[in-house]
Amino acid sequence: MPDEIVMPAPPATNGNGDGKALPGKNESENARRIEQSITYMREHLDQPLQVAKLAALANVSPSHFFALFKRRTGCPPMGYFTHLRMQHACQLLGATAASVKEVAAALGYEDPFHFSRVFKLVNHIPPTQYRMLQKQSRNPGLHPLTSAALLGNIKQNGTIALSAKENPCYVKKESLCYAK
Repeated sequence: MPDEIVMPAPPATNGNGDGKALPGKNESENARRIEQSITYMREHLDQPLQVAKLAALANVSPSHFFALFKRRTGCPPMGYFTHLRMQHACQLLGATAASVKEVAAALGYEDPFHFSRVFKLVNHIPPTQYRMLQKQSRNPGLHPLTSAALLGNIKQNGTIALSAKENPCYVKKESLCYAK
């Protein structure tokens, strides 16, 4: 079998279409800009957000911001923001009695049906089903196998998808973007 030729990955570019690499000497400044943007996202989960706004806050062009953000986090800014919103939705659904419509409104979604579609897309389970799972997993009188079977959460190998890592709303900070 012939040896494979492995080409080095091209250097990250500034996103302006001119092919220039991102400046290495400003890496700590770029990291600070992205961390500030993430903080802004967390503080504004209830509002619509655009990359242009984040770029302006970071004092860079939108295309440069997009490249910096993706390089730093591994995913696009809006995918990251959506996952932050859905993480917060999980917290609200699990800890409050707020309706899905109220949770949607608390996260800036005017249309609760759109919110439900996004929630299911990100977490692979509808918000109402997530809430039922959360309630039943805390109910000591209901056998977890019964709860999971009722909700269709038995995996093919017979185990129940209720551990922290398999919880639909458990998302590591590093993986806050669509897994596509």
